[in-house]
Amino acid sequence: MEFKTILFDFDGTIADTNRLISESHFVVMEENFPGRFKMKEMAQFNGPSLEEIYGRLDQDRKDELVARYREVMLEKHDEMIGLFPGIKEMLGNLKQEGLRLGVVSTKRTDVLKRGISILGITDYFDTIIGSGDFSQPKPDPESLFLAMERLEAKRETSAMVGDNHHDIVAGNNAGITSIFVGWSEKTTAFIQPYQPTKTVKNPHELEEYILSGVRV
Repeated sequence: MEFKTILFDFDGTIADTNRLISESHFVVMEENFPGRFKMKEMAQFNGPSLEEIYGRLDQDRKDELVARYREVMLEKHDEMIGLFPGIKEMLGNLKQEGLRLGVVSTKRTDVLKRGISILGITDYFDTIIGSGDFSQPKPDPESLFLAMERLEAKRETSAMVGDNHHDIVAGNNAGITSIFVGWSEKTTAFIQPYQPTKTVKNPHELEEYILSGVRV
């Protein structure tokens, strides 16, 4: 296997935004569904699109709830966003080896690019895909196909890297290698039913797996 294109999820994969996302959802939940959820239950909302989350809770007020979440999240965003350890080095090494890198996220495109800029990693990516760029979010493969089209990538040399089942299923649906990262909130036991091609424990292991093919 020789990889040439690697697509990354953003939240929970590159950016350590788990606490930011959980705290933002919890504010909205307490305002609108007081006592219904505990803080420890917020992890379930990290991954699906906001429209899916709030549409399930209250379809009639979905747009209002999504707007409130974004308002709360933006208030906390800049001070709470950070990189997982080893991510920047891994991205730099992959770029140095000539791989084309992209971000594919359900996050709103302007907020996504803002986060990537704050983290100082914009130059590592050849394309950045956010929710304003496609109609069907992961696990539908539409956003992955868009990124691959922009990067002139082939399925057999591409991979999708993510921390949630939406990323893995999207990769599988797109017919590319799917790689689950075990450094975020979801466990390897949780992800196994979704059949990732590969599971890695840390960014160094991810880098080694990707480059072992590139250097063959």
